[in-house]
Amino acid sequence: MSDAPHTHIEDDVQILVRLCGYSPDHARAELTAFSYRERAGLIPVGDALATLARTPDEGNAVGNRRRWRDALRGSAAAGELAA
Repeated sequence: MSDAPHTHIEDDVQILVRLCGYSPDHARAELTAFSYRERAGLIPVGDALATLARTPDEGNAVGNRRRWRDALRGSAAAGELAA
């Protein structure tokens, strides 16, 4: 069995820790809770986080949290995170 899924989740956790100010445990819980609430798989969650990581608002954890949730919920305008 591959460790790729575990590595992917840990990468997502580290992005949330760095950009959103979560502790590692809180980041894991947030990933799980959001996936359950929004019925989103880990691939779309990871894709949104990867986009956020490329265009972070480094000094604004609250803004990064909002942008991450908006991207995952599909409410961000096309290209908003890439701007």
